[in-house]
Amino acid sequence: MNPRFGAWLLSAMSLARGHTADNHDVILRTVYGNDIAARLKHIHGFAERDEGNAWLVAALRGRDAGYIHYRFQDRDILMCEAVAGPYPPRPGQGAALPPAVVAQLKDAGYWPDADGRPVFNYEITNDSCVWGGASWVIMEPLIKIFGARLLSKIDIVAPLAPQRDEAAIRRMMYE
Repeated sequence: MNPRFGAWLLSAMSLARGHTADNHDVILRTVYGNDIAARLKHIHGFAERDEGNAWLVAALRGRDAGYIHYRFQDRDILMCEAVAGPYPPRPGQGAALPPAVVAQLKDAGYWPDADGRPVFNYEITNDSCVWGGASWVIMEPLIKIFGARLLSKIDIVAPLAPQRDEAAIRRMMYE
């Protein structure tokens, strides 16, 4: 199922049951977060992931574009980079972030890049089997800082897990 359609469908069902329309955060985390978690688990299982292709990007398209880039540093550490701007980055892209965005990223647990790039980092060192927390770290800035909404276009790019795997998502939800 197309994730945007899935988000719309869950929203319509929620409204039909009398819930308010402000539950888009939960719906986005459900639709995209479970996909991200399933893909990260899949990537983690690849032996070849040490060859530089063990990464995942969740990119919000549109006027307030932004993306989160995940990459495995070793078996149990994921590094996240939050970037304001379109993905893939264009040459010369990378203007300083507005102070309000910087403050929001810091509040979400991200810290400024040590090399001075307009990137904010987040390191995940938890048990590598807990991918739901990793998907939260991706979805939180996309929703709260970059402004993802129910019908937003969010692309998930991952060389080792290029397709949405509905069966894997269902298994993760019911394990």
